[in-house]
Amino acid sequence: MPESDVLPKEVSPTSTVRSSKSSVVKNHRTEGSSLRRKFKQRNVACRIDACLTMCSDREAGKYIQRISQLVKQKTTDAEEVIRGCSLLSECLAAVPDLSNQADRWLVGEAVTWGLVWSTQSREVVGLAGQVAEELVRLGKTGSSEFAAGESSAMPFIFILGGLFSDIDHCQRLLDAARDQLQAEVKTLVGEEGGVGLEQSAEILDVVNRWVRCREIIDETACENLTKEINQKIDEAVVFSILLLGNSGRPVTERGLGARDSVAALLQSASRGRKKLAATALALTEGKDATGESRWTEKGLCSCSRFDHTQGSAVFRSGWKRGATRVLVSYREEAPYIEIVAGDRQIIAGTWDIKILCNGKKLPLSGGWRRTWWEVNDNATYLEISADVQNGWRLERSLLLLKKDKIVLLSDAVIVPGLKFGDKSDLLADQLQLQSTLPVSPSINLESCKETREVFGCDNRPRFLAIPLALGEWHESSADAGSLDTKAMQLELKQNSQVGRIYAPLWIDCDAGRLKRLLEKPESNQRTWRQLTVADTREPVRADQAVGFRVQSGLDQWFIYRSLDEARNRTALGCNMSSEFLVGRVAHNGVVKRLLEVVEDRVLY
Repeated sequence: MPESDVLPKEVSPTSTVRSSKSSVVKNHRTEGSSLRRKFKQRNVACRIDACLTMCSDREAGKYIQRISQLVKQKTTDAEEVIRGCSLLSECLAAVPDLSNQADRWLVGEAVTWGLVWSTQSREVVGLAGQVAEELVRLGKTGSSEFAAGESSAMPFIFILGGLFSDIDHCQRLLDAARDQLQAEVKTLVGEEGGVGLEQSAEILDVVNRWVRCREIIDETACENLTKEINQKIDEAVVFSILLLGNSGRPVTERGLGARDSVAALLQSASRGRKKLAATALALTEGKDATGESRWTEKGLCSCSRFDHTQGSAVFRSGWKRGATRVLVSYREEAPYIEIVAGDRQIIAGTWDIKILCNGKKLPLSGGWRRTWWEVNDNATYLEISADVQNGWRLERSLLLLKKDKIVLLSDAVIVPGLKFGDKSDLLADQLQLQSTLPVSPSINLESCKETREVFGCDNRPRFLAIPLALGEWHESSADAGSLDTKAMQLELKQNSQVGRIYAPLWIDCDAGRLKRLLEKPESNQRTWRQLTVADTREPVRADQAVGFRVQSGLDQWFIYRSLDEARNRTALGCNMSSEFLVGRVAHNGVVKRLLEVVEDRVLY
């Protein structure tokens, strides 16, 4: 056996050859000493079993299970320890052949815990020393990936460095991993806890990893993270909790994932501040802090979170089962958007847009800025804007009606600063707006034969998409635009003969309402109409202001949008002096205002 400088040259029951000096691990800190903590067998076994629950690959799971059985044997016999170390070496040798990278590091974690258990009362020499050297080499491989932005090996390196801090190489790997974690958190976490990644799966994975590393620090008593970093991780945990679905499970393209993948995140939330802990309990167990299953959302975390430093927001209809959730990130030219209805991801991907002027594409100039963010008991509203070549401005908005579980996605092309009655050469141009929404692979799109609606279904209806600015019937206003289904995408096209346009897409995610519409269409009317908007008793053009009425069964809503300025106007008997308004139409015809946006705004 080659010599090892992991170890001092002393006799050990785990060694058959003692005269080693290899080059992988150098300088045991104090020859013949052990700085490692001792752990109870139950705790070590639990840590290994936790790796098993997070493992997705069956082959990797078999190796972790064998290590778990090894620890549970309760043997201290030297020959058994040698055989145990042989098993650990065999498991490590299989790591490069595993298909899933995350599972490779989980096997490494399990081996590290197995080695700790096998050598708690012994020096790390002989065969155990060889296993330690292999772990160090694996740690170096993981550490080398940090520079490329790949940090999935971080928990493994924290465990290796924390448990074997008496080995210099392990300590250096730990220091590098700690620096990488703190740099990641500083870069990715904004002022309000927003994480600078797009997909919810990515956000949950990285935040859960940070929390796992923090747990390992507590478990192994190694050097703690800075106060600033810990506070940022805590804020990221709050942001991430809003992304979870029913029972605290991650929402995947085909349903709910395993809760084990976010176990550390949920545990951290349950130990957090009072509201956060109560929210974690309500989300995972469907109970409040007293154990009551019939609970209200009072005393829980806000259902909406916006971080302008990271250009991201997440908002949901509530904390009970079947909630609708929206995630948006607008750091790139094409914003990324996810919509979850109940336990299904229905929309996921880039929300692309193309603006054509007289048939020529108009590019955006400059990045996105937040123009409005508002949250109340009824709705959450986000509007972002970007300048368009030649003097236009594009305003994209996302609205969630919480109780109704309705999402309204809108695009407006306006001429900034143009008041009512003002003239502009831009108004003489013809505009076409094309936007696309990627639909999740598990969703089948079903266009209605006679009308322009589109249903999204799997084993049941998940959403209904309605292009409000287009006529209800295919045969009406065919030149105005279309809502098409192409390659798992919703494609909305809308034309304007003048230089302003408003294109809203109404997405109904209420499962009960959708079921009634499909099962009893004759008694559950669905329809929408564009309304006449009046200014000083005179009707205005659609490029100045628009209003819509939407009906689904007995439910009706009113939507208004001004494209020039916020003036006193009327539609459907409702008087408003705002840029945007959405309300519910009561049975007596009165509009109950759910959210209203005035013209005064702050740009970020």
